Amino acid sequence: MINHNKIKPPFIHMMPSNLVILLQFLEKAKTKIVLKKSRGRKPIYSTCSMILFFMVMMLKKIYTFKTMETYAKQYYQYFGWQKAPSRKTIRTRFEKLSADLENVISSVALACMDLSLSCFSLKVCFVDKSVFCSKGGIWHRKHQKEGIVPHSSIDTEATWAKSKYHGWRFGYGLHLIVNELRFPMTCVVTTASVKDYTQVNKLIHYLHEKIGVIVGDKGYFCLKVIKNLDTNWSIFLLTNKLFKIGKDIFKTYYNQLATTVQATYIYRLRKENIEPTFALIKELFDLTGDKKLPYKGIDKVSSFLMLTVVTVQLMMYLNFIHKRNLGDTTLFRTSFK
Repeated sequence: MINHNKIKPPFIHMMPSNLVILLQFLEKAKTKIVLKKSRGRKPIYSTCSMILFFMVMMLKKIYTFKTMETYAKQYYQYFGWQKAPSRKTIRTRFEKLSADLENVISSVALACMDLSLSCFSLKVCFVDKSVFCSKGGIWHRKHQKEGIVPHSSIDTEATWAKSKYHGWRFGYGLHLIVNELRFPMTCVVTTASVKDYTQVNKLIHYLHEKIGVIVGDKGYFCLKVIKNLDTNWSIFLLTNKLFKIGKDIFKTYYNQLATTVQATYIYRLRKENIEPTFALIKELFDLTGDKKLPYKGIDKVSSFLMLTVVTVQLMMYLNFIHKRNLGDTTLFRTSFK
């Protein structure tokens, strides 16, 4: 168990207890994935403290960098900082945060697996994409093809995708893998039109050694992807479709496994695991229905959506160590709102 008393920030006595716990946990989790050290001067504000700062901002629905700067000037000691970051620093760190969050989210998953395999195992996991509406106006496909932007509010980096339940949506896609207890393990953010199956290899990059079975809908039915996962990582990608059997031995092998009683049972668990996680994200960050994202552009949207995922991870981690239901949002909301 982590000793939360051993933490370095000089203003620890000023930090709320939950932020102390989460900062310590994130700093330790980062060591799970060894990355190349970046060149140049060490940043004044650590990545982990910035993640917590932006998490609090998102939960408070503070989206403008000017308001974030005002908040930081009053509460910078809450995050273990010696001084408040400038608006320029906040903006720059936010726009570049998604690159760090890709690693941090997988690192948190690995750290949680060390705490309890029964809660955080990846033996069976579930993958899906949810499309979030872009900020501003809608860029109709006719105008896109003609290169006409009829209104300045339109996010020209967003794209179209069709959802089974919501129809056509203009925006961005959050690709997510969760385990059997709905704990988010890894994620990727793309524009809405990016095909689901193209992101599987990127999603499992840091976690492939821990995964047994990935369950997805027909959007992940792709021979090249399924065969690659099975051959290179011994991961079985289960969908609700079967191959037309010909002379390909692998297709026959896949169909036989996909139609077993065990596979049928596991697939039935998909909807009740992955969709409630998306619903939780939308509830926590006020994105239900057709509500739009608070930012424009792939860089800012990626940082925002990845922050929603790491926030759910940290909420579930706090619930775990306090022996509460993993999906309980009540005390977490009151702690940071």
